[in-house]
Amino acid sequence: MAIHATAIVSAQARIGDGVEIGPFCVVEGDVEIGARTVVESHARIGSRFGHVSIGADNFIQSGAVLGGPAQDYSYRDTATRLEIGDGNRIGDYVTISLGTTKGGGVTRIGNHNFIMAYAHLGHDCRLADHVVITNGTQLAGHVIVEHHALLSGLVGVTQFVRLGAFSFLVAGSFANKDIPPYTIAEGHWATPRAVNKTGLKRAGFDAAARSEIEAAVLILLDRGLTIAEVVARIEAECRPLPAIEHFTSFLKGSARGVARA
Repeated sequence: MAIHATAIVSAQARIGDGVEIGPFCVVEGDVEIGARTVVESHARIGSRFGHVSIGADNFIQSGAVLGGPAQDYSYRDTATRLEIGDGNRIGDYVTISLGTTKGGGVTRIGNHNFIMAYAHLGHDCRLADHVVITNGTQLAGHVIVEHHALLSGLVGVTQFVRLGAFSFLVAGSFANKDIPPYTIAEGHWATPRAVNKTGLKRAGFDAAARSEIEAAVLILLDRGLTIAEVVARIEAECRPLPAIEHFTSFLKGSARGVARA
């Protein structure tokens, strides 16, 4: 463990083996930082509110603010949480808020995510694993991002939206409805325009699986069909691969509404 002489670390904090905390950092309140995590200069972790738990092998860059109070008028000094998993890179000046009681009490970041500079993740957001969030992207509260999604720069996402697995939001897009898995979406407001073929290929989906996914997405893009009809056609015409089952489950589970061109 290496804590710079200018850093301020709360007596409540629990710091793991091999952690590095750089110059002028502030670790305040009920905070846990896992083994081998590196915190660069001027970062602030924790606050007088809630609890922050950070796993092992994370890289937290300069100026990040993790675990401040939720930016919600109804938020009070409650025992809510921010939970960050293992192996994440959190860029310069990223802000991630605590959860709220009405949102389940926790903001949760999974494992091996890359959150680039100046991004904001609001209260009660949930990130799965292997997500990339590019510079300046802003997530409002209660946003759910499934695994391997990629959000380009200066993207905005409104409250309660879900971004599906392996989806790709083009730079400058704004999403106010659920973006289905495996799609490339763009616009204001963002809608799916194509299959994320490159992302699927890089992720190791074989040609047969990619073909089934493309067929399912093309059915979704037929605006002459309701979502219920889309699901029925996909289930009738596409092989019941895990990827297809996840796709139809996502569509069925949409409370916000599915974005469509």
